Amino acid sequence: MRINHNSLALNASDHFARVNDNIAKSMSRLSSGTKITNPADDAAGLAISTRMDSQIRGLNRASLNSNDGISVIQSAEGGLNELHNVLQRMRELAVQAANDVLSEDDRDMIQMEIDELAGEIDQIVDSTSFNDQKLLDGSVSRRSLSSVFSIQTTYISTEVSAGEYSLSVTEIGKQATYSTGFSYSGATVTKEQAGSFKVNNFTVEISEGMTMTEVYESLQEHLKKIGIDVLASNDGGATEADFTSGSPVIFRTQEYGKDEKIEISVGNTELASLLGINDGDKETGKDCVASLTPSDNGFTSTATYTSDGNSIRIIDRNGFEMLVDVDPKTYDPADGDAVIEVLSAGVMTIQTGSYSGEELKLDIPSVSSKSLKVDHLIMYTNEYASEAITAIDEAVKRISNIRSRLGAFENRLNDIYDNLEVQEESLTAAYSRIMDTDMAEEMTNYTQQDVLSQAAISMMQKSNERPESLLQLLQ
Repeated sequence: MRINHNSLALNASDHFARVNDNIAKSMSRLSSGTKITNPADDAAGLAISTRMDSQIRGLNRASLNSNDGISVIQSAEGGLNELHNVLQRMRELAVQAANDVLSEDDRDMIQMEIDELAGEIDQIVDSTSFNDQKLLDGSVSRRSLSSVFSIQTTYISTEVSAGEYSLSVTEIGKQATYSTGFSYSGATVTKEQAGSFKVNNFTVEISEGMTMTEVYESLQEHLKKIGIDVLASNDGGATEADFTSGSPVIFRTQEYGKDEKIEISVGNTELASLLGINDGDKETGKDCVASLTPSDNGFTSTATYTSDGNSIRIIDRNGFEMLVDVDPKTYDPADGDAVIEVLSAGVMTIQTGSYSGEELKLDIPSVSSKSLKVDHLIMYTNEYASEAITAIDEAVKRISNIRSRLGAFENRLNDIYDNLEVQEESLTAAYSRIMDTDMAEEMTNYTQQDVLSQAAISMMQKSNERPESLLQLLQ
Protein backbone atom coordinates (compact mmCIF):
# COMPACT_ATOMS: atom_id res chain seq x y z
CA MET A 1 0.00 0.00 0.00
CA ARG A 2 1.28 3.45 -0.97
CA ILE A 3 0.64 6.84 0.53
CA ASN A 4 2.08 9.25 -2.06
CA HIS A 5 0.08 7.93 -5.02
CA ASN A 6 -3.49 6.78 -4.51
CA SER A 7 -4.06 4.99 -7.85
CA LEU A 8 -7.50 3.81 -6.83
CA ALA A 9 -8.69 7.38 -6.30
CA LEU A 10 -7.15 8.50 -9.58
CA ASN A 11 -8.85 5.66 -11.47
CA ALA A 12 -12.21 6.47 -9.91
CA SER A 13 -11.69 10.16 -10.73
CA ASP A 14 -10.96 9.40 -14.41
CA HIS A 15 -14.12 7.31 -14.71
CA PHE A 16 -16.12 10.08 -13.04
CA ALA A 17 -14.79 12.66 -15.52
CA ARG A 18 -15.73 10.52 -18.53
CA VAL A 19 -19.17 9.78 -17.10
CA ASN A 20 -19.65 13.47 -16.35
CA ASP A 21 -18.79 14.32 -20.02
CA ASN A 22 -21.33 11.75 -21.20
CA ILE A 23 -23.95 13.23 -18.89
CA ALA A 24 -23.23 16.69 -20.30
CA LYS A 25 -23.68 15.40 -23.86
CA SER A 26 -26.93 13.64 -22.95
CA MET A 27 -28.27 16.74 -21.27
CA SER A 28 -27.34 18.83 -24.32
CA ARG A 29 -29.12 16.40 -26.67
CA LEU A 30 -32.17 16.13 -24.42
CA SER A 31 -32.49 19.88 -23.95
CA SER A 32 -31.94 20.77 -27.65
CA GLY A 33 -33.60 17.72 -29.23
CA THR A 34 -30.61 17.55 -31.60
CA LYS A 35 -28.33 14.57 -31.82
CA ILE A 36 -25.36 16.52 -33.22
CA THR A 37 -24.75 19.56 -31.05
CA ASN A 38 -21.18 20.19 -32.21
CA PRO A 39 -19.03 18.90 -35.09
CA ALA A 40 -17.16 16.50 -32.79
CA ASP A 41 -20.35 14.52 -32.17
CA ASP A 42 -20.50 13.30 -35.82
CA ALA A 43 -18.37 15.17 -38.36
CA ALA A 44 -19.63 13.23 -41.38
CA GLY A 45 -23.24 13.38 -40.23
CA LEU A 46 -22.96 17.15 -39.74
CA ALA A 47 -21.68 17.63 -43.32
CA ILE A 48 -24.44 15.45 -44.76
CA SER A 49 -27.17 17.08 -42.69
CA THR A 50 -26.04 20.58 -43.69
CA ARG A 51 -26.46 19.73 -47.36
CA MET A 52 -29.80 18.12 -46.63
CA ASP A 53 -30.98 21.18 -44.71
CA SER A 54 -30.05 23.40 -47.66
CA GLN A 55 -31.95 21.15 -50.07
CA ILE A 56 -35.00 20.90 -47.82
CA ARG A 57 -35.23 24.67 -47.47
CA GLY A 58 -34.80 25.02 -51.25
CA LEU A 59 -37.57 22.50 -51.88
CA ASN A 60 -39.85 24.36 -49.51
CA ARG A 61 -39.20 27.63 -51.33
CA ALA A 62 -39.63 25.93 -54.71
CA SER A 63 -43.03 24.63 -53.56
CA LEU A 64 -44.07 28.20 -52.79
CA ASN A 65 -42.70 29.31 -56.18
CA SER A 66 -44.82 26.67 -57.90
CA ASN A 67 -47.90 27.96 -56.11
CA ASP A 68 -47.00 31.49 -57.24
CA GLY A 69 -46.76 30.21 -60.82
CA ILE A 70 -50.17 28.58 -60.49
CA SER A 71 -51.56 31.90 -59.24
CA VAL A 72 -50.08 33.69 -62.28
CA ILE A 73 -51.72 31.18 -64.62
CA GLN A 74 -55.05 31.47 -62.82
CA SER A 75 -54.89 35.27 -63.08
CA ALA A 76 -54.20 35.05 -66.82
CA GLU A 77 -56.93 32.43 -67.18
CA GLY A 78 -59.39 34.76 -65.47
CA GLY A 79 -58.67 37.46 -68.05
CA LEU A 80 -58.90 34.99 -70.94
CA ASN A 81 -62.21 33.69 -69.62
CA GLU A 82 -63.59 37.23 -69.71
CA LEU A 83 -62.29 37.60 -73.27
CA HIS A 84 -64.18 34.43 -74.13
CA ASN A 85 -67.35 35.93 -72.67
CA VAL A 86 -66.86 39.14 -74.67
CA LEU A 87 -66.27 37.21 -77.90
CA GLN A 88 -69.37 35.10 -77.30
CA ARG A 89 -71.43 38.28 -76.91
CA MET A 90 -69.88 39.68 -80.10
CA ARG A 91 -70.80 36.49 -81.93
CA GLU A 92 -74.36 36.69 -80.65
CA LEU A 93 -74.60 40.25 -82.00
CA ALA A 94 -73.10 39.19 -85.33
CA VAL A 95 -75.71 36.44 -85.67
CA GLN A 96 -78.40 39.00 -84.91
CA ALA A 97 -76.95 41.43 -87.49
CA ALA A 98 -76.96 38.70 -90.15
CA ASN A 99 -80.76 38.93 -90.11
CA ASP A 100 -81.88 41.35 -92.82
CA VAL A 101 -85.07 42.37 -91.01
CA LEU A 102 -83.04 45.01 -89.18
CA SER A 103 -83.02 48.65 -90.21
CA GLU A 104 -79.89 50.75 -90.51
CA ASP A 105 -80.67 52.38 -87.17
CA ASP A 106 -80.91 48.93 -85.57
CA ARG A 107 -77.56 48.01 -87.05
CA ASP A 108 -76.13 51.29 -85.75
CA MET A 109 -76.91 50.14 -82.22
CA ILE A 110 -75.41 46.70 -82.84
CA GLN A 111 -72.30 48.25 -84.40
CA MET A 112 -71.91 50.57 -81.43
CA GLU A 113 -71.93 47.65 -78.98
CA ILE A 114 -69.55 45.64 -81.19
CA ASP A 115 -67.08 48.54 -81.21
CA GLU A 116 -67.35 48.94 -77.44
CA LEU A 117 -66.78 45.23 -76.92
CA ALA A 118 -63.67 45.39 -79.11
CA GLY A 119 -62.43 48.20 -76.87
CA GLU A 120 -63.28 46.11 -73.80
CA ILE A 121 -61.03 43.31 -75.10
CA ASP A 122 -58.09 45.71 -75.09
CA GLN A 123 -59.12 47.00 -71.65
CA ILE A 124 -59.16 43.47 -70.21
CA VAL A 125 -55.76 42.77 -71.75
CA ASP A 126 -54.35 45.96 -70.26
CA SER A 127 -55.76 45.34 -66.77
CA THR A 128 -54.95 41.63 -66.39
CA SER A 129 -51.81 41.53 -64.25
CA PHE A 130 -50.10 39.77 -61.35
CA ASN A 131 -47.84 41.62 -58.91
CA ASP A 132 -47.81 44.64 -61.28
CA GLN A 133 -46.76 42.48 -64.24
CA LYS A 134 -49.13 42.52 -67.22
CA LEU A 135 -49.89 39.02 -68.43
CA LEU A 136 -51.77 39.25 -71.74
CA ASP A 137 -50.13 42.15 -73.57
CA GLY A 138 -46.99 40.23 -74.58
CA SER A 139 -44.95 41.06 -71.48
CA VAL A 140 -44.73 37.33 -70.69
CA SER A 141 -44.10 36.13 -74.24
CA ARG A 142 -40.92 35.46 -76.16
CA ARG A 143 -39.12 38.48 -77.57
CA SER A 144 -38.29 39.00 -81.21
CA LEU A 145 -36.35 41.70 -83.03
CA SER A 146 -36.83 42.61 -86.68
CA SER A 147 -34.25 44.29 -88.87
CA VAL A 148 -37.06 46.03 -90.78
CA PHE A 149 -39.29 48.29 -88.69
CA SER A 150 -42.36 47.84 -90.91
CA ILE A 151 -42.24 44.02 -90.56
CA GLN A 152 -42.95 42.76 -87.04
CA THR A 153 -44.09 39.51 -85.44
CA THR A 154 -47.43 39.42 -83.62
CA TYR A 155 -47.32 35.79 -82.46
CA ILE A 156 -44.63 33.14 -81.99
CA SER A 157 -45.56 29.62 -80.91
CA THR A 158 -43.48 27.88 -78.25
CA GLU A 159 -42.29 25.40 -80.88
CA VAL A 160 -40.33 28.18 -82.64
CA SER A 161 -36.73 27.81 -81.50
CA ALA A 162 -34.40 30.75 -80.95
CA GLY A 163 -32.68 31.80 -84.15
CA GLU A 164 -32.73 34.21 -87.07
CA TYR A 165 -35.56 33.91 -89.58
CA SER A 166 -35.22 35.70 -92.90
CA LEU A 167 -38.11 36.64 -95.19
CA SER A 168 -38.67 39.08 -98.00
CA VAL A 169 -41.91 40.90 -98.84
CA THR A 170 -41.85 41.17 -102.62
CA GLU A 171 -45.28 42.75 -103.01
CA ILE A 172 -47.33 44.69 -100.50
CA GLY A 173 -51.04 43.98 -100.05
CA LYS A 174 -53.52 46.27 -101.78
CA GLN A 175 -56.92 47.72 -101.04
CA ALA A 176 -59.91 47.29 -103.29
CA THR A 177 -60.75 50.43 -105.27
CA TYR A 178 -63.46 51.66 -107.58
CA SER A 179 -62.79 54.79 -109.62
CA THR A 180 -65.86 56.55 -111.03
CA GLY A 181 -66.54 59.34 -113.46
CA PHE A 182 -68.37 61.20 -110.71
CA SER A 183 -67.16 64.81 -110.48
CA TYR A 184 -68.40 68.14 -109.27
CA SER A 185 -71.21 69.98 -111.01
CA GLY A 186 -73.74 72.58 -109.99
CA ALA A 187 -76.66 70.33 -110.78
CA THR A 188 -79.06 68.85 -108.27
CA VAL A 189 -80.55 65.39 -108.26
CA THR A 190 -83.81 65.24 -110.19
CA LYS A 191 -86.80 63.08 -109.41
CA GLU A 192 -85.82 60.67 -112.17
CA GLN A 193 -82.27 60.42 -110.87
CA ALA A 194 -83.20 59.84 -107.21
CA GLY A 195 -82.86 56.28 -106.00
CA SER A 196 -80.79 53.79 -104.07
CA PHE A 197 -77.02 53.48 -104.35
CA LYS A 198 -75.70 50.13 -103.13
CA VAL A 199 -72.11 49.33 -102.23
CA ASN A 200 -71.52 45.71 -101.21
CA ASN A 201 -75.29 45.43 -100.61
CA PHE A 202 -75.24 48.41 -98.23
CA THR A 203 -77.79 50.96 -99.36
CA VAL A 204 -77.40 54.75 -99.44
CA GLU A 205 -80.47 56.69 -100.52
CA ILE A 206 -79.92 59.56 -102.95
CA SER A 207 -82.86 61.96 -102.67
CA GLU A 208 -84.31 64.46 -105.08
CA GLY A 209 -82.91 67.97 -104.66
CA MET A 210 -79.54 66.94 -103.24
CA THR A 211 -76.55 68.81 -104.65
CA MET A 212 -73.58 66.82 -105.89
CA THR A 213 -71.59 67.97 -102.86
CA GLU A 214 -74.35 66.69 -100.58
CA VAL A 215 -74.38 63.39 -102.46
CA TYR A 216 -70.63 63.11 -102.00
CA GLU A 217 -70.82 63.93 -98.28
CA SER A 218 -73.68 61.46 -97.78
CA LEU A 219 -71.67 58.71 -99.43
CA GLN A 220 -68.71 59.53 -97.20
CA GLU A 221 -70.82 59.42 -94.05
CA HIS A 222 -72.64 56.17 -94.80
CA LEU A 223 -69.93 54.11 -96.50
CA LYS A 224 -67.52 54.79 -93.66
CA LYS A 225 -69.74 52.45 -91.63
CA ILE A 226 -68.76 49.52 -93.84
CA GLY A 227 -65.06 50.39 -93.95
CA ILE A 228 -65.03 52.15 -97.32
CA ASP A 229 -63.52 55.61 -97.76
CA VAL A 230 -64.89 57.95 -100.39
CA LEU A 231 -62.06 60.17 -101.62
CA ALA A 232 -61.28 62.58 -104.40
CA SER A 233 -58.32 64.45 -105.80
CA ASN A 234 -57.45 66.31 -108.93
CA ASP A 235 -54.58 63.95 -109.75
CA GLY A 236 -56.68 60.82 -109.32
CA GLY A 237 -54.67 59.64 -106.31
CA ALA A 238 -57.67 59.69 -104.01
CA THR A 239 -55.83 61.44 -101.26
CA GLU A 240 -58.29 64.22 -100.46
CA ALA A 241 -61.47 64.02 -98.47
CA ASP A 242 -62.89 67.29 -99.81
CA PHE A 243 -64.84 67.37 -103.03
CA THR A 244 -63.56 70.01 -105.47
CA SER A 245 -64.44 70.97 -109.02
CA GLY A 246 -63.41 68.36 -111.55
CA SER A 247 -62.19 65.86 -108.96
CA PRO A 248 -62.91 62.21 -109.80
CA VAL A 249 -64.38 60.19 -106.95
CA ILE A 250 -62.73 56.96 -105.81
CA PHE A 251 -64.13 54.37 -103.42
CA ARG A 252 -61.44 52.51 -101.45
CA THR A 253 -61.61 49.89 -98.72
CA GLN A 254 -59.86 50.59 -95.44
CA GLU A 255 -58.68 46.98 -95.18
CA TYR A 256 -56.22 45.16 -97.42
CA GLY A 257 -56.39 41.74 -99.08
CA LYS A 258 -57.85 39.64 -101.87
CA ASP A 259 -61.10 39.24 -99.97
CA GLU A 260 -61.69 43.00 -100.10
CA LYS A 261 -64.01 44.13 -102.88
CA ILE A 262 -66.26 46.97 -103.94
CA GLU A 263 -69.44 45.97 -105.76
CA ILE A 264 -71.65 48.90 -106.79
CA SER A 265 -75.21 48.75 -108.07
CA VAL A 266 -77.53 51.68 -108.73
CA GLY A 267 -81.33 51.78 -108.64
CA ASN A 268 -81.76 53.45 -112.04
CA THR A 269 -79.73 54.25 -115.13
CA GLU A 270 -80.10 58.04 -114.72
CA LEU A 271 -78.50 57.91 -111.28
CA ALA A 272 -75.78 55.58 -112.55
CA SER A 273 -74.99 58.05 -115.31
CA LEU A 274 -75.03 61.00 -112.93
CA LEU A 275 -72.58 59.32 -110.54
CA GLY A 276 -70.32 58.06 -113.32
CA ILE A 277 -70.78 54.39 -112.40
CA ASN A 278 -71.01 53.34 -116.05
CA ASP A 279 -67.47 54.66 -116.55
CA GLY A 280 -66.14 53.01 -113.36
CA ASP A 281 -62.84 51.20 -113.15
CA LYS A 282 -62.79 48.42 -110.51
CA GLU A 283 -59.76 46.83 -108.89
CA THR A 284 -60.01 44.10 -106.25
CA GLY A 285 -57.70 43.90 -103.27
CA LYS A 286 -54.57 41.75 -103.12
CA ASP A 287 -52.70 39.89 -100.42
CA CYS A 288 -49.03 40.61 -99.90
CA VAL A 289 -46.49 38.30 -101.49
CA ALA A 290 -43.42 37.07 -99.61
CA SER A 291 -40.63 34.53 -99.80
CA LEU A 292 -38.89 32.60 -97.01
CA THR A 293 -35.14 32.00 -96.89
CA PRO A 294 -34.20 28.61 -95.37
CA SER A 295 -31.13 28.50 -93.11
CA ASP A 296 -29.54 26.33 -90.43
CA ASN A 297 -30.97 28.32 -87.51
CA GLY A 298 -33.98 29.79 -89.32
CA PHE A 299 -36.78 28.58 -91.57
CA THR A 300 -36.53 25.03 -92.85
CA SER A 301 -37.11 24.07 -96.46
CA THR A 302 -40.56 22.73 -95.49
CA ALA A 303 -41.82 26.04 -94.04
CA THR A 304 -44.77 27.55 -95.92
CA TYR A 305 -46.80 30.72 -95.59
CA THR A 306 -50.26 32.09 -96.29
CA SER A 307 -51.12 35.77 -96.41
CA ASP A 308 -54.25 37.68 -95.51
CA GLY A 309 -53.94 41.28 -96.56
CA ASN A 310 -50.65 42.35 -95.02
CA SER A 311 -50.60 39.60 -92.39
CA ILE A 312 -48.38 36.58 -93.01
CA ARG A 313 -48.85 33.23 -91.28
CA ILE A 314 -45.82 30.93 -91.46
CA ILE A 315 -46.21 27.28 -90.45
CA ASP A 316 -43.86 24.31 -90.32
CA ARG A 317 -43.56 20.91 -88.74
CA ASN A 318 -44.12 20.12 -85.05
CA GLY A 319 -46.49 23.01 -84.37
CA PHE A 320 -44.20 25.81 -85.65
CA GLU A 321 -46.26 28.96 -86.21
CA MET A 322 -45.25 32.57 -86.65
CA LEU A 323 -47.52 35.51 -87.47
CA VAL A 324 -45.97 38.56 -89.12
CA ASP A 325 -47.60 41.91 -89.90
CA VAL A 326 -46.41 44.29 -92.60
CA ASP A 327 -47.22 47.98 -92.13
CA PRO A 328 -48.24 49.25 -95.58
CA LYS A 329 -47.79 52.88 -94.54
CA THR A 330 -44.11 52.51 -93.61
CA TYR A 331 -43.04 49.59 -95.79
CA ASP A 332 -40.27 50.39 -98.24
CA PRO A 333 -39.14 47.76 -100.79
CA ALA A 334 -35.65 49.22 -100.50
CA ASP A 335 -35.43 47.83 -96.96
CA GLY A 336 -34.71 44.40 -98.42
CA ASP A 337 -34.97 41.14 -96.48
CA ALA A 338 -36.29 41.28 -92.93
CA VAL A 339 -34.30 39.21 -90.44
CA ILE A 340 -36.44 38.34 -87.43
CA GLU A 341 -34.33 37.29 -84.45
CA VAL A 342 -36.30 35.13 -82.03
CA LEU A 343 -34.88 35.24 -78.50
CA SER A 344 -35.34 32.90 -75.58
CA ALA A 345 -35.75 35.94 -73.32
CA GLY A 346 -39.06 37.46 -72.30
CA VAL A 347 -40.88 34.45 -70.89
CA MET A 348 -41.59 34.15 -67.18
CA THR A 349 -39.26 31.67 -65.46
CA ILE A 350 -40.67 29.75 -62.51
CA GLN A 351 -37.94 28.25 -60.28
CA THR A 352 -39.41 24.81 -59.55
CA GLY A 353 -36.48 23.11 -57.79
CA SER A 354 -33.76 23.71 -55.23
CA TYR A 355 -30.93 23.67 -57.79
CA SER A 356 -30.00 25.85 -60.74
CA GLY A 357 -31.70 24.88 -63.99
CA GLU A 358 -34.74 23.30 -62.32
CA GLU A 359 -37.26 25.72 -63.82
CA LEU A 360 -40.35 26.07 -65.99
CA LYS A 361 -40.64 28.63 -68.79
CA LEU A 362 -44.11 30.20 -68.81
CA ASP A 363 -45.03 31.71 -72.19
CA ILE A 364 -48.32 33.62 -72.52
CA PRO A 365 -48.89 34.96 -76.06
CA SER A 366 -50.09 38.52 -76.45
CA VAL A 367 -53.69 39.09 -77.41
CA SER A 368 -55.56 42.19 -78.55
CA SER A 369 -58.58 43.03 -80.63
CA LYS A 370 -56.23 43.66 -83.56
CA SER A 371 -54.29 40.39 -83.28
CA LEU A 372 -57.59 38.53 -82.89
CA LYS A 373 -58.87 40.39 -85.99
CA VAL A 374 -62.05 41.59 -84.28
CA ASP A 375 -61.18 45.29 -84.13
CA HIS A 376 -63.05 46.24 -87.34
CA LEU A 377 -66.11 44.01 -87.52
CA ILE A 378 -68.97 45.35 -89.65
CA MET A 379 -72.62 44.66 -88.92
CA TYR A 380 -74.41 46.52 -91.73
CA THR A 381 -75.20 43.67 -94.14
CA ASN A 382 -75.78 39.94 -93.98
CA GLU A 383 -72.50 39.34 -95.83
CA TYR A 384 -70.44 41.51 -93.50
CA ALA A 385 -72.09 39.95 -90.42
CA SER A 386 -71.37 36.46 -91.76
CA GLU A 387 -67.72 37.39 -92.23
CA ALA A 388 -67.71 38.73 -88.67
CA ILE A 389 -69.04 35.41 -87.36
CA THR A 390 -66.18 33.58 -89.08
CA ALA A 391 -63.62 36.06 -87.70
CA ILE A 392 -65.03 35.73 -84.17
CA ASP A 393 -64.97 31.94 -84.41
CA GLU A 394 -61.27 32.13 -85.30
CA ALA A 395 -60.67 34.47 -82.35
CA VAL A 396 -62.49 32.07 -80.00
CA LYS A 397 -60.35 29.24 -81.32
CA ARG A 398 -57.17 31.23 -80.68
CA ILE A 399 -58.22 32.09 -77.12
CA SER A 400 -59.22 28.47 -76.51
CA ASN A 401 -55.79 27.29 -77.65
CA ILE A 402 -54.07 29.72 -75.29
CA ARG A 403 -56.29 28.65 -72.40
CA SER A 404 -55.64 25.00 -73.19
CA ARG A 405 -51.89 25.57 -73.08
CA LEU A 406 -52.17 27.48 -69.80
CA GLY A 407 -54.18 24.60 -68.40
CA ALA A 408 -51.35 22.25 -69.36
CA PHE A 409 -48.87 24.56 -67.61
CA GLU A 410 -51.06 24.61 -64.49
CA ASN A 411 -51.34 20.81 -64.45
CA ARG A 412 -47.58 20.55 -64.80
CA LEU A 413 -47.02 22.96 -61.92
CA ASN A 414 -49.46 20.99 -59.79
CA ASP A 415 -47.50 17.81 -60.54
CA ILE A 416 -44.25 19.62 -59.76
CA TYR A 417 -45.69 20.82 -56.45
CA ASP A 418 -46.81 17.31 -55.47
CA ASN A 419 -43.38 15.91 -56.36
CA LEU A 420 -41.65 18.63 -54.33
CA GLU A 421 -43.78 17.80 -51.32
CA VAL A 422 -42.85 14.10 -51.56
CA GLN A 423 -39.15 14.96 -51.91
CA GLU A 424 -39.30 17.35 -48.98
CA GLU A 425 -41.02 14.75 -46.81
CA SER A 426 -38.45 12.04 -47.67
CA LEU A 427 -35.45 14.33 -47.15
CA THR A 428 -36.88 15.64 -43.88
CA ALA A 429 -37.25 12.08 -42.59
CA ALA A 430 -33.62 11.32 -43.55
CA TYR A 431 -32.46 14.58 -42.01
CA SER A 432 -34.36 13.76 -38.83
CA ARG A 433 -32.67 10.38 -38.52
CA ILE A 434 -29.28 12.09 -38.62
CA MET A 435 -29.98 15.18 -36.55
CA ASP A 436 -32.91 14.55 -34.19
CA THR A 437 -32.46 13.00 -30.76
CA ASP A 438 -34.24 9.73 -29.97
CA MET A 439 -35.59 10.97 -26.65
CA ALA A 440 -36.40 7.52 -25.20
CA GLU A 441 -32.96 6.14 -26.08
CA GLU A 442 -31.16 9.24 -24.88
CA MET A 443 -33.11 9.33 -21.61
CA THR A 444 -32.12 5.70 -20.98
CA ASN A 445 -28.50 6.60 -21.68
CA TYR A 446 -28.72 9.63 -19.38
CA THR A 447 -30.12 7.51 -16.55
CA GLN A 448 -27.33 4.98 -17.01
CA GLN A 449 -24.66 7.68 -16.93
CA ASP A 450 -26.26 9.31 -13.90
CA VAL A 451 -26.11 6.01 -11.98
CA LEU A 452 -22.48 5.53 -13.03
CA SER A 453 -21.75 9.06 -11.88
CA GLN A 454 -23.13 8.34 -8.43
CA ALA A 455 -21.21 5.07 -8.29
CA ALA A 456 -17.98 6.86 -9.28
CA ILE A 457 -18.50 9.43 -6.56
CA SER A 458 -19.02 6.65 -4.02
CA MET A 459 -15.89 4.83 -5.19
CA MET A 460 -13.81 8.01 -5.00
CA GLN A 461 -14.95 8.38 -1.43
CA LYS A 462 -14.00 4.79 -0.65
CA SER A 463 -10.63 5.06 -2.39
CA ASN A 464 -9.84 8.16 -0.36
CA GLU A 465 -10.57 6.25 2.85
CA ARG A 466 -8.10 3.46 1.98
CA PRO A 467 -4.92 5.27 3.16
CA GLU A 468 -6.40 5.63 6.66
CA SER A 469 -5.93 1.88 7.13
CA LEU A 470 -2.17 2.49 7.17
CA LEU A 471 -2.51 4.17 10.58
CA GLN A 472 -3.30 0.80 12.08
CA LEU A 473 0.08 -0.52 10.85
CA LEU A 474 1.87 2.46 12.38
CA GLN A 475 0.30 2.03 15.84
